[in-house]
Amino acid sequence: MDQEACLGPEDDAMDLDDVDPTAPAMSAAAYFRQVKAERRQTADVVRIQNTQQKSAPESTKKKQQEWLESVGFQKEEGAKNETSSLVPAVEWRAEKCRQFGEFREILAEKIARTQPMKIKQLAAPSDDEWHEILLEKCLPEFQETSGNFQNHTGTPPSVLMVLAIPKRHLSQLIENLVEWSSEEGLNRPIREWIYALLLVIDLPLVQDVIAALRTLAKDCRKLRSRLSPDRKAEANEYSMFIAIIGTFFGQKDLADI
Repeated sequence: MDQEACLGPEDDAMDLDDVDPTAPAMSAAAYFRQVKAERRQTADVVRIQNTQQKSAPESTKKKQQEWLESVGFQKEEGAKNETSSLVPAVEWRAEKCRQFGEFREILAEKIARTQPMKIKQLAAPSDDEWHEILLEKCLPEFQETSGNFQNHTGTPPSVLMVLAIPKRHLSQLIENLVEWSSEEGLNRPIREWIYALLLVIDLPLVQDVIAALRTLAKDCRKLRSRLSPDRKAEANEYSMFIAIIGTFFGQKDLADI
């Protein structure tokens, strides 16, 4: 297309310094003169400072490292590749997935015939309030049963508590727990809460939960690789999550081979 034929000849005699870029253009030619005037006033190279945070804050790294050291994980640079003794047999993994599916069916039947407790604090808490409820301070309604969960300072994942959580919160809670595990360490209270919520969440999972579970499986594999061979019982807890996520929830590329 011939620009001059469409817009008319360019008025070279007109000083671009006299062009008002804020005024409405009355013709196509006037519009292009405004564009040229603005372009002349713009620097050839524009630099901006990238303020995006590329790594976790030092406080988060320190908190996670403190947890790793407190439970006796090997340093990452000293950890060897996973030994076959820490990766369970195919039959073991299949049995854990079978049990998980069976537990889901049992809880589904219980949900169908049970009227859940109405707890005001569970209606619409913020993420920080959820953290306090699940991991910091036990709700009064569950103080009597908290003694059965020695590893929990927050509200334990008893059946009544899990059923009392409105289902609309389950997906976000699983995402939050996985995120908290990356900040605080995949400690036992977080592991038990994730397992309990996976038993009652409806299928199919939303994509954000699948992404969180994939992160969890990768973290479990990494943590298992840092365990010494004599800690097989602990390794099995991570292997269980890898099996459930890889097989039951269909993320087969993350399953043990």
